[in-house]
Amino acid sequence: MIGIQLPTRPRGMNDPDIDQAILQVQAGSTEDYQTVVAAYHRRLRTWLAGFCPPGVEPDEITHVAFLEAYRRISRYQAGTDFFAWLCAFARNLVLTEGEKIQRRARNQQNYLELCLAEQQASEAKSADSMAEVRSRLLAECVDLLKREARELIGWRYGEGLRVGAIAQRLGRSASAVSVQLFGLRKVLRDCVAGKMTPSNTTSSTGSSYGPI
Repeated sequence: MIGIQLPTRPRGMNDPDIDQAILQVQAGSTEDYQTVVAAYHRRLRTWLAGFCPPGVEPDEITHVAFLEAYRRISRYQAGTDFFAWLCAFARNLVLTEGEKIQRRARNQQNYLELCLAEQQASEAKSADSMAEVRSRLLAECVDLLKREARELIGWRYGEGLRVGAIAQRLGRSASAVSVQLFGLRKVLRDCVAGKMTPSNTTSSTGSSYGPI
């Protein structure tokens, strides 16, 4: 909420000519309102310049405040402080415009958060879809391996056997099994990459990868 203090009323605020012009306006004279506007326009504009927040134009508020005062000129009590009465309209206009700016800022923030949430959801969906594709292609590439290589991959990554246990089962050294698994992982990575970029694929569907 914007805090705006209305001006205090100095003695002898209204010039007699201005009071007379206001009475003429209340009686129906539109021309005399120009005299009122000329008397208070610069002062009101200067007063508003110190209170308008960013995005609220003092010139626009000044213009609209005079329009509001004119529409309600019949409510003005002759002899009272017209400038203070005018400033009350201006103050309400500034508060209203400030609330509009804050509301627009909140709406923009909410819209931005919505866009980010939708983007994240789309990226997550895309990532899930890509993971599904990779999983399917990996299965296809594993099927292309020779039986011994498929068994080795199945023991290590399907059953979760440790390298040492696999080595004992095969009667080989653990280091030899590790080297073979390393080679098979590279073969499978290359196979998946090749299937995801068909133009770069060098192996046919019927080919198979032997143990390394």
